[in-house]
Amino acid sequence: MSPIVARAAIRAAGRRQFSIMTSMRKFARGFESHPFSRLPVTSNPQAADWGKLGRRVGSQAVIFFPGMVFLLGWPLGMKALMDGHIG
Repeated sequence: MSPIVARAAIRAAGRRQFSIMTSMRKFARGFESHPFSRLPVTSNPQAADWGKLGRRVGSQAVIFFPGMVFLLGWPLGMKALMDGHIG
């Protein structure tokens, strides 16, 4: 056997070693709803719209914080309102 053929056989044997992680990765990729591939390099990713995100967070905060004050503060309000009027 020539050294070139022997070297190719050793490389092929080295690549064929069984790896549980490799086989599990291939198995899991079969369940993906889309084919596994690299991200395209020909197009740039979409820039973040910080204004839209800020408006969304602001509109949620307008509802969230007063709602939390009401939800967590109603017992204190009822205590002050009903103090001395019950029993």
